[in-house]
Amino acid sequence: MSTPTPDDPTPPPPPTTTTTTSTTSQQQQQQPRLPVQTHHCRFCNHLLLATTRSIPSLPRRKDPAKDGAIILPLPRDHSTTDDGEETNSTSQPSKKQKHYTILLSTTIPDRKHTLVRREDGFEKRLLLRCGRCRVVMGYFLDEVHFGGVSSAAAEEDGEGEGEKAREVVYLLPGALVETGVMMRDEELEKVVKGLDREWVGWLEG
Repeated sequence: MSTPTPDDPTPPPPPTTTTTTSTTSQQQQQQPRLPVQTHHCRFCNHLLLATTRSIPSLPRRKDPAKDGAIILPLPRDHSTTDDGEETNSTSQPSKKQKHYTILLSTTIPDRKHTLVRREDGFEKRLLLRCGRCRVVMGYFLDEVHFGGVSSAAAEEDGEGEGEKAREVVYLLPGALVETGVMMRDEELEKVVKGLDREWVGWLEG
C-alpha cells in the first residue's frame, strides 16, 4: 500500500453529531424550576423550613390519630443508589421534577421520644420544636410504627434512627405560616385566625 502524498490526502473522518445531547440539555435548561416556599413559626416568626410543596394541599392524618397533622414527605438520600439506576436516570432524564423539603437547623428535635396515648394503643413520637420559642411544630414517628426495629434497638446496634421514619415529617395544624402571607397584613390577619382555630381544635382533640 502506498503512503498518501500531500496531493492525495486521506479523507477526514465523518463529523460526529451532538444534536441529541444539545437538545436534551436545552430542554433541561428551559424547564421551569419549582418555586420554593419558606415557612415560619406561627408564634415567634422564626424561619423553620423551606419546601417546593404546597403545604395546605398536602394530606392529613386520619383517625385514630386525632391531631390532623399535615404529612410532609422529605427527600430520600440517593447516595446509596446503584450504578445501574444512576445510568438510566442520566440517559433518560425524567420530565417530572422532584420536590424538595429542607428542615432548617432552627428546628430542634427532642432528645427523647414522647409516648402519646391513642384509642388503639400508644404512639412513639420524636417532637420537633421551634429553636426560638420551643413550641412544638411537628414530629417524627418512631421506626417501630413502620414495621422496623425501634430506634432504641437501632441505636444499640450503632445504626441510629431508621431511614423510613425520617422520610416523612408530620406538621401540627396552625404551627407554621408562609413567608409571602406574612408580608401581606390583611391576608395575614385572616390566615392567623384560621391557624388559631386549627390550633385550638388540635388542643381540644
